[in-house]
Amino acid sequence: MSTKRVLAIHDLCAFGRCSLTAALPVISAMGFQVNPFPTAIFSNNLTYGDYTFTDFTPHMKDFMDKWQKLGFTYDAIYSGFLADAGQISIVLDAISRFAGKDTLVVVDPAMADDGKLYPVFTPDIVAEMKKLIAAATVITPNYTEACLLTDRPYEDKPAASEALLSLARELAAKGPQQVVITSVPSEKGTIRIACYDAKEGTYTDYKVKRIPFATCGTGDLFTSVVTGSLLQGKSLADAVKKAASFLSYAIAYTYEQGTDYREGVQVEPCLRKLLED
Repeated sequence: MSTKRVLAIHDLCAFGRCSLTAALPVISAMGFQVNPFPTAIFSNNLTYGDYTFTDFTPHMKDFMDKWQKLGFTYDAIYSGFLADAGQISIVLDAISRFAGKDTLVVVDPAMADDGKLYPVFTPDIVAEMKKLIAAATVITPNYTEACLLTDRPYEDKPAASEALLSLARELAAKGPQQVVITSVPSEKGTIRIACYDAKEGTYTDYKVKRIPFATCGTGDLFTSVVTGSLLQGKSLADAVKKAASFLSYAIAYTYEQGTDYREGVQVEPCLRKLLED
């Protein structure tokens, strides 16, 4: 039996752990081959404030043409941070070409946080992202992104479980069977996660301890563990719990080491945690 393959469509930062440099070690450690498909190549992540980059858009169709000619197949397609709204049509093309009826399609609609879009995006990203989540099996928006994708106002205050379930159901009605909403406003010192499986009709939400260390790439790590766990055959709820547990462990480790937050989470010494059931 060949190793399952994940086509990971993210940007690549040569320094500072996020996107592909988060997905590659995590999903590989969980037993799967990661085939990187860069959307852009950065000298370092954006938290440094000074960087150079190359947009990979002009090369992406040629890559897909070659893979299709060679007959490459993928068990999962996982998209994350994109260079701009225009690249969503490329991701949809990749899904159309390489996703069969059993292919897991994971979309992390990375475009906003704290109630607003990331500065690199214009409002047209929201309309295009709605098209992309319609083609997904699983989506992992944070609370801000979930609000944008459903045209709901963002409120920085704890949400009732009934409101979160309503939000998750509305997202699922747009196409994805499974919805995970992260970074939901919660009581001080905690972070809330909501998890809805439309196919199974199950919903859970719970809180995890908030560690006072903010950095880039945490969402990439979370969704990478969810992706790997689902490929291992875990339920969505178990996949989310494993991802939250691993992320808390890795962030706590990084915080204790006292390193520069701009380097991202020190995932490498923590990978062995993924081998625990």
